[in-house]
Amino acid sequence: MLLGRCNKIDIYADLIIIAPSYTMDTSLPWSDAIAIKKNRVLFVGSKEDVLSYKNKLTRVVRHSKGMALPGFIDTHVHLLWGGIEMEECQLSGLTNSEQILDVLENYNKQYPNKKWIRGNGWSLPVFINGNPRKELLDKIIPDKPVYLLSADGHSAWVNSKALELSGITNNTLDPLNGRIERDIENGEPSGVLREDAMSLVESLIPHYSKSQIDNGLKLAVKEANSFGITSILDAGTENYNQGDSKKTIYDGYTAYKNATQNKNITLRVNATQYVYPQSWRKDLEKIKSMRYVNELGSMNTVKIFSDGVIEGGTASLLEPYIGTDNYGILNWDPDTLKEVVALYESEGFQIHFHAIGDRGIRTTLDAFEYSKELNGPTDIRHMMSHTQLVHPDDIPRFKELDVIATFQPLWAYPDLYMKELTLPVLGPIRSKWNYPINSIVSNGGRITGGSDWSVTSLNPLYAIEVAVTRREPGNTMGEVLYEEEAVSLETILEAYTLDGAYSLFKEKELGSIEKGKLADIIILDRNLFTNPIYEIHKAKVVMTIFNGEIVYENKY
Repeated sequence: MLLGRCNKIDIYADLIIIAPSYTMDTSLPWSDAIAIKKNRVLFVGSKEDVLSYKNKLTRVVRHSKGMALPGFIDTHVHLLWGGIEMEECQLSGLTNSEQILDVLENYNKQYPNKKWIRGNGWSLPVFINGNPRKELLDKIIPDKPVYLLSADGHSAWVNSKALELSGITNNTLDPLNGRIERDIENGEPSGVLREDAMSLVESLIPHYSKSQIDNGLKLAVKEANSFGITSILDAGTENYNQGDSKKTIYDGYTAYKNATQNKNITLRVNATQYVYPQSWRKDLEKIKSMRYVNELGSMNTVKIFSDGVIEGGTASLLEPYIGTDNYGILNWDPDTLKEVVALYESEGFQIHFHAIGDRGIRTTLDAFEYSKELNGPTDIRHMMSHTQLVHPDDIPRFKELDVIATFQPLWAYPDLYMKELTLPVLGPIRSKWNYPINSIVSNGGRITGGSDWSVTSLNPLYAIEVAVTRREPGNTMGEVLYEEEAVSLETILEAYTLDGAYSLFKEKELGSIEKGKLADIIILDRNLFTNPIYEIHKAKVVMTIFNGEIVYENKY
């Protein structure tokens, strides 16, 4: 008798959700209720039947006007560094140079003992050709070095003190895969460093402390949970060694490994490691020794940059930027890249590429094609992030080569970056190739969604709306960036859930609300399918459930 009572008690739910639930399960796309036991989904079905799993200890959450979804999966984010940046000088959203300089001056006064002023988020379109001058910084902070990362992360604005400390002069050559912006008249560095030239100054800045990194991770995870994000691929965690010393500096890789291993993080994390053109053979041996997998995290993905960004003139193009002889920067010799992809694939690594220009994308696809021919069929699920300017001839290759296109949908509308720094340098024909989300889906390719935070908003709902409208969030009459590339709400939600799980090798455990799967579930305050599409970004996360536990609750 006692045994029977114990068995009966064992099937009671810890948490019951009664709300319209979009499950991503093709056999039951919608349900009325969900029951959760420990960290698993116990039941999905009607609100009448779910109550049989209730006892006096069960918490019941009702939200008839909202909707439940699988937790969002962000497959391209710089989460930890975004958290660290939250405590630095924030320049995001500032629309003119006066605002930026005021914020910097006040920050310097607030922290007079800082030896370096470090900030982030300045927008390239604020300045002519995205190229601010060092003299602007010298006027307000002449006595200490200033290093300001742009919003897209591919340019740094520095003052004369920083240039002096780094030894950058008229005679300094551009580093491989980088560019020092200069005065046309005398060749003097003007104050902006592009791509790998940024490291000439950044390498001098003191490394973040363990407490800064741990606190940054704590802040970032809290932010992610508030937006319904329960899994991520962090597209760039690094492990820094001090010269030839065996001592390892505490960094993002270490922080993620410790947090997931100790289960003191409310996210599932796929970490990555960079592979560099100058050291890719040595990188392989180091990265092989760093692999790990545990219940909440793993590191078996490498990150490779094919090229830069269009707004900085560093994305690699098949034809030159309009009015110039500049083709951008291709970071790798194409034959070398083929060898690298084939080698890392043969070692079982998933490869996550940054590729933006049509030549950068084609060269990357060529490398995947070579690797497939050499290694044969695999299930490694390589990913290409950003995937901005895709030549029409390359659209079908994503399906053919089984390459996942990881889009940042929030970028797919005519903002200032697009109107002032992108479309004019591409011309009318190539401009139509920007962010071909629907074309890749229509040709059978698989897509996922990412934020690239802290470059742009971490909130997936903003990106989801733009994917559906190709307009600025909330702007019903705004300009459209090639409406034919918009996708359905169903398609983009799948990208942020089930296909996101697939890209992280977790589709059997995550990405849909099904009996037996892990209980990573969110509740929104409205039903996205019954509300206007131009109000998707207004939706709020009411609750985030991670591994069966409520990790965020908005009691508005």
